[in-house]
Amino acid sequence: MKKSVLKLSVLFTLIILFASNLNVNAQGKVTVSPSVTTRHYWRGIMVSNTANFEMDLAYTNNNFTFGAWGGYGFDNTYSEFDFHVGYKFNDHFNIAVWDLFANRDRASIDDYNYLDLDRATTNHLIDASFNFYFTEKFPLSLSVSTMLYGRDLDENGDQNYSTYVELGYPVTIGGEKISLFAGLNAFEDQVYGESFGFVNIGATATREIKITESFSLNAWAKVAINPQAETANLILGIGF
Repeated sequence: MKKSVLKLSVLFTLIILFASNLNVNAQGKVTVSPSVTTRHYWRGIMVSNTANFEMDLAYTNNNFTFGAWGGYGFDNTYSEFDFHVGYKFNDHFNIAVWDLFANRDRASIDDYNYLDLDRATTNHLIDASFNFYFTEKFPLSLSVSTMLYGRDLDENGDQNYSTYVELGYPVTIGGEKISLFAGLNAFEDQVYGESFGFVNIGATATREIKITESFSLNAWAKVAINPQAETANLILGIGF
């Protein structure tokens, strides 16, 4: 218990020291981003097969972002609470690290010890992403995400380092903005699939619905197919 508290204290101290060295000024801002989705679908995985309320609370200053994200199923079968930090080096490259803390086996996250950071028993999962963006003339994006620590273990209890690679490309069809994506499971026997190959292929259409001069909704529809799991889904969402 004492070791877990110490580890968490060191982690948050480093974050606070990093943030305190930023030039905190009028450029810094806090954003609150609530949304409702028909399902929570992530990297080819159906995390929650029910409607969800999701929320992101983030502080951004210059190129640094620190935030907390939460998701909760309407039928109380899914709950998740994540911290995330990110840094934007330039318009073409940024990194993000997420501490994922989600329920398993339909149990609430309250049933897990948040202070348990032992790799063999923890419910935490540290995921790091490296995101590359090419040019405006060639707006291809590439994201490489690896699970570095936590409950991503192989049959021997060793870290599995599950890795997900996704390509994205935006297009405009009939005046609508469409984002095409193709996600790949990089290795065998990983969280995303049993073998190397595509696990998340599809497209996301977005539209801004203007309610008043100062208020609008962001609506999206995603079609996603997982060739390895042989599943297909249509997910709808609205952001406020």
